[in-house]
Amino acid sequence: MARTSLVLALSLLLCGARVVCAQSSAGELLGQGVRKYQALEYDAAAALLERSLSQDPAAGLPDSLRARALTYLAATELFRGQRDSAMAAFRQLVMLNPRYRPDELIFPPQVTNLFQEVRRATRAIAVAVPPVTELRTRSDSLPARVLASSIADVVVTVVHEDGTPVRELYRGPVADSLLVKWDGLTTGGAPADDGRYILQVTPRIPTADGPRARQVVLDVKKVMPDTLAWPPEPTFLPDRTSRGPAFRSLAAGLVAGAAAVALPSIVAPGKDASGARFAVGATVGVAGFVGFFARKPRVLEANARTNASQRDAWKKKLDAVRAENTARLHTIRLVVRAGSETIAERGSE
Repeated sequence: MARTSLVLALSLLLCGARVVCAQSSAGELLGQGVRKYQALEYDAAAALLERSLSQDPAAGLPDSLRARALTYLAATELFRGQRDSAMAAFRQLVMLNPRYRPDELIFPPQVTNLFQEVRRATRAIAVAVPPVTELRTRSDSLPARVLASSIADVVVTVVHEDGTPVRELYRGPVADSLLVKWDGLTTGGAPADDGRYILQVTPRIPTADGPRARQVVLDVKKVMPDTLAWPPEPTFLPDRTSRGPAFRSLAAGLVAGAAAVALPSIVAPGKDASGARFAVGATVGVAGFVGFFARKPRVLEANARTNASQRDAWKKKLDAVRAENTARLHTIRLVVRAGSETIAERGSE
């Protein structure tokens, strides 16, 4: 098992190294081609630029450098007298990035004018999505920038990987650039589940010479929210006096009264209790009841007011936490990872 893991790790490392080398090679070819163009060696420049563009797309030039290579290749072909080849290169450039413009400080008017001519004739759309977006449903959104080389009537939708509709985000014209947002919800208002989705930009009425549909794969991961802990109940002050002194006074009176009646008989057996002893016992017992009622618990006004204030404050905190937890459970956080923009398959247009 360890040997297999080591072999896999080495294979990935070698593949990564080959990709870096290929990208470096493509970048070097581009740099050499630009220098040949600046030296007016157009045949050599064209060969080098075409080689830089012919690299494997997975390991070739990134889009920004690919656009630069296509611009220099179109200019080179134009100065070589290959106008059709120059237009073909510019057409690829418009399809790659409908908003791209050659730098007028670098390229002469005959190059930029030809580009504008090709751009007007090439109907292309594109979509740009951030690589990683974290959003809270219903409050944040995933931004998608829709680009068009000329006015286009499009539909922007999010679908499942199998093509099942999830949400339509926009339907209408795009003149140059349009920002479309997705709040992470389905048509029914529920947060999107974990899984793979596709953001599609398609012409409302597809035609043979119209723009090709574009798409971006979205990997969505749902992150359940953390809820707040309930606030601890405050420690309240005693709001009444203790019952102990009252009960002690009652008990003492009853015990003393009983003793006044029973003690002489215990000390002098055979002697009947006289009325006087009963009177004394009754008096002491009544005194105990009087002491009980005199010392019964009473409300401590200051403590009661303090407790009421603390209780109200605690209930407010409790209500606030309950409302916040309800809102958090209602608002799910999504992490959306976007792939590269590609031309949509024919079946999805």
